[in-house]
Amino acid sequence: MKSSISITSILAIAAFVAGTPVDHGSLAKRAAAPPFNTALTNWVNSETTYAKNGVLANISPSGASAGSVQAAPSTSNPDYRYHWVRDAGITLHEVSGWLNATSDSSAAAVYNKKLADYATFSRTIQTVSSPSGLGTAKFYMDGTAYTGPWCNPQRDGAAMRAVSLISYARYLKSQGKDVTQYYDGKSPTSSVIKADLEYVANNWNADSQGCDIWEEVRGNHFYTRMIQRRAMIEGAQFANQMGDPGAAAWYNTQATAITNGMDAFWSGSIILPTINYNGGVSKPSNIDAQVFLAVLHASLEDGFYTVDSDRVLATIVQHIAKFNSMYAINTATTTTIASTSVPVGPALGRYPEDTYNGYESGQQGNPWTLITSGMAECHYRLISTWSKNGKIVVTQAVANFLNQLTSLYGITFSNSYSVGSTYGSGSATFNEILANTMLGGDRYMARVARHTDANGKMWEEWNLSTGFGQGAPDLTWSYGAHVSAATSRAAASKIVYGA
Repeated sequence: MKSSISITSILAIAAFVAGTPVDHGSLAKRAAAPPFNTALTNWVNSETTYAKNGVLANISPSGASAGSVQAAPSTSNPDYRYHWVRDAGITLHEVSGWLNATSDSSAAAVYNKKLADYATFSRTIQTVSSPSGLGTAKFYMDGTAYTGPWCNPQRDGAAMRAVSLISYARYLKSQGKDVTQYYDGKSPTSSVIKADLEYVANNWNADSQGCDIWEEVRGNHFYTRMIQRRAMIEGAQFANQMGDPGAAAWYNTQATAITNGMDAFWSGSIILPTINYNGGVSKPSNIDAQVFLAVLHASLEDGFYTVDSDRVLATIVQHIAKFNSMYAINTATTTTIASTSVPVGPALGRYPEDTYNGYESGQQGNPWTLITSGMAECHYRLISTWSKNGKIVVTQAVANFLNQLTSLYGITFSNSYSVGSTYGSGSATFNEILANTMLGGDRYMARVARHTDANGKMWEEWNLSTGFGQGAPDLTWSYGAHVSAATSRAAASKIVYGA
């Protein structure tokens, strides 16, 4: 038999030997962008500018302490003008990404100031009297703790804050700055990162009383454990960098224990949002957006519950299938952007049993902006992950995901794929899978565009029947989720279309 090897393989081997990462996207034949791509891309870029400004406006707003982050400016119906530890951590982690990526010195100065103030404010609220210490969920904008009835503790908050500030501290170190004010390596500590890491290390498995990200269920939660795992892994790395090897070893031990226990969240068919249920909203469907949000916020691209894993894909497919038929607005299959018809996917909600409508409980829940943006980002990240891996192994979970692109959206494949087969970078099937996954992600991005106000304003939710914004306007998390999805879209677009 004649031996043969492709140019793709030769380049890949050469790069491997040289120690150079392979840009598999550059080796693949580019797909032709669909006719609506320009209109959608222009909207995404314009909205990203608006959304970034929306995020920055909600950090250190007028009348609040520097470094505080309001969930939204709304003070009634609903009252969201509070600093939620988790939400703020997600937001400032996003801003830290902007700081690392920008070459604009003026923008860098703005981002740096927001992050420095956030670090100071975070240390302040760590030390004030509060219902659950570092597990307290929310604070007033002046830094005093909210002491009314609330679902405390929420143990994801300290972990998310640690992740965001480790990212910032690493940036500062890269600029030659001293960061011992943020991590002092002492016990007891007077530094914000060390305090959060110690809290996570000593409390991640304390009990099943912790509340989930929706503040409605007590138990042990997938989202919380995933972000705690990330905090311990990155915390160990950072502790070593800061000359604190004893703490690094302790954090690594906790990370291993968390990792070893995560199989408990797998039901055999779906990732469970909560185990060891201990009260609150019942979710017999076991479908909850917190699962794929955990992947977006806490994945370390180490193969552990990453977006391309079978368990995550199986969970994503079920989430989409459930919500596709839940809301009246999902009967719309297109939207118009700049006089161009653009196909849309379904608007997605938190979980099917949701009874919060943005103003009160006891009603049918609505689709959420940040969740629909998050699903778009899952698709885009999947493209980047497959491209980085240089191959797609079609398991049953992958096939189910691809089949759904066809069954729900009519996205067709001219190249067949089969379970058990592997398609390498540059092959026609590999390229088509990436291109069609891009089309799937863009359907969610277009859905967000359909329900975003003409001036760019985003809402927490959309009315399930009319599609108009509902709940909190100018929700920080909605804006941040859009920017995150847009960033991932740009990377995926470069792989698929070359630009």
